[in-house]
Amino acid sequence: MIRKNLLFIAFAAAFVMQASAQGIVVHQTDGAMTIIPSSKIDHISMVEEEDCYVFGVWHLGFWKNGDNVIKYDGTEYMAFAGKEMVWGGKGGDPDTYSMKYYPRSKYFVATNVKRKSDVLRWYVNRQTEKLLVLRDGDVYRYFYPTKEEADKAIMEQYPSHVETSNINIILRYGGSKSNSSVTPMGKHFENRHVTTDDDRAWLLNPANEPNAIAGLALWRKKTVKLYPYGDPVPADVNQHAIGDCCACAVFASLAYLYPDFIKHIITDNEDGTYTINMYDPQGQPVDVCVSNKILCDSGGTIGQLTGKNNAITWATILEKALIKWQTLYKVDEDVEGIGTENVAPLFTGCGDSFAFSPNSLHNSEFKLAIEYCLGEGKLCIGGFNIGDLPCGKLKTVTGHAFTFMLADDESSLFVMRNPWGIEDVDGKLFIPDERTIVQTIDARIVDPGAAAPYLREGLKPYTPPAFIRRSTDIGVSPRLLNRHLTHPNSIELW
Repeated sequence: MIRKNLLFIAFAAAFVMQASAQGIVVHQTDGAMTIIPSSKIDHISMVEEEDCYVFGVWHLGFWKNGDNVIKYDGTEYMAFAGKEMVWGGKGGDPDTYSMKYYPRSKYFVATNVKRKSDVLRWYVNRQTEKLLVLRDGDVYRYFYPTKEEADKAIMEQYPSHVETSNINIILRYGGSKSNSSVTPMGKHFENRHVTTDDDRAWLLNPANEPNAIAGLALWRKKTVKLYPYGDPVPADVNQHAIGDCCACAVFASLAYLYPDFIKHIITDNEDGTYTINMYDPQGQPVDVCVSNKILCDSGGTIGQLTGKNNAITWATILEKALIKWQTLYKVDEDVEGIGTENVAPLFTGCGDSFAFSPNSLHNSEFKLAIEYCLGEGKLCIGGFNIGDLPCGKLKTVTGHAFTFMLADDESSLFVMRNPWGIEDVDGKLFIPDERTIVQTIDARIVDPGAAAPYLREGLKPYTPPAFIRRSTDIGVSPRLLNRHLTHPNSIELW
């Protein structure tokens, strides 16, 4: 408890009797004076010393969990006044909480007055005149007396470059390049298995099924409808039981940018088999032929990705080709956890890429970067390092890959599609112009390689096709959902 704050309230209360009809004049102990117009006063409360040990208005500077940091701008605040606390600045009306303090343990419980299930249980980790640190588990929130001081603290502790609209400068903030001087496929493919004639024959034989993965057991023959909506669309990509979200996101990006390229590399042999034009680790063309047998669990439920209503689409066929490719070349242990820059080259022959890490760009810069890269036909895949942040109808998920798309409206910087394809928005997260969300995003930008000549003309925001959800539709498996909860900071994307 800061005693002089309590004394200040008592001192201020003494001046209430001096108030005129125009307002209340508060004379502070440091000589400052505050005038509060009567039109802004709802009620006046006395605060007893035993009612609190956190007092006053505190502005949120930043949120920290280990190395993960979310910067705020000081607009969000908490106003502590005895047995009541107000949390405001989040948009909409402020929330009021009733307070119960445990002074010996420096701990308090705050219950939302309107939503009783909304309960905060936080510790006071540090408290001075200029800083209040509240802890919730492993999360620390740093508060300052004013918005200006919150802003200053952010800049001092987490300096950033000067905001720019020059795309050439923005692109320089990208890093983690995957380019290789050894193979056009990228550094991940250097010094890998060299294709033999026997390898080509094995890959071309559809009777040679890939290794089963992800705890799935059976290859079951299914009816294939390559293009349910006439052309490849992102809605044809819905992840189920295999942890290859980067592959799913790449497929959705190809459908968004290069639907004709997808049709170009897949040949329907009209006998229940499909030949896919791919590339080996040295960047040489290689054909992979797969059957219409789809990987299922022991009960026969499809484990591979599908289109809407469990349709076996071009994306299911590309995923199977990817699994078969990995079965032979073993560049990755299997396709679960495979990275974006390791998926795209198998189909485009080019592994040149770079990345923007979280916190590396201002909001406007991130928007410009995504719009520019999509306009250049680059595959743009990203993720979040903080989960459960609301973006339209959906929320962010960690350890997971999303497909960048153009914004649907001016209130969104861009869209990121979750390959789970959930809700009527088909997995689209509308990313708002909010620093607390944008700074948690990373992006991997991959050159299109052989797909480049097939870029869709007049790229627009993605509108999902009309579809009817059925109770029999396969959703993302509990195994993958649970992994996102139990491994929130994993560097592997599933």
